[in-house]
Amino acid sequence: MTTRQRVEILRAVGLLAAAFRQRDLQAALACFMPDDDIGYLGSEPAECADGRAAVAALLADLFARPEAYSWDVQAASIFTADGIAYLSCEAIGRVHTDDRAAQSFPYRLSGLLQHTPSGWRWRACHGCEPTAPTAHHDQTSRT
Repeated sequence: MTTRQRVEILRAVGLLAAAFRQRDLQAALACFMPDDDIGYLGSEPAECADGRAAVAALLADLFARPEAYSWDVQAASIFTADGIAYLSCEAIGRVHTDDRAAQSFPYRLSGLLQHTPSGWRWRACHGCEPTAPTAHHDQTSRT
């Protein structure tokens, strides 16, 4: 992966975060591939959508909430091959309320992006909030 590819892919992450922050459904959908083969998976059980209409409906519900969300990437792993990129990010998530209050929380974002003549577009996006490890959780073992 070139430095330019990395910058462009992270720009796609930033564009989606900005669309979420502005609660702009059309801008968010423009971040995804233009066909029906897209998906979104969020933190909450009901936040799961496959297909453009389902993703649009889920995001419309999300953007109708009394708060907006965004994220700032802190670290990203990106793997590319043949115009496809898999991205995994550690981020700071942000909740922006209508009364200008803000909260931050640990956030993770991953997904599949595809290169197009107009830039990188999301094919599948997954955002989640990692849970704190329990006292008996062994941090050194991963499955």
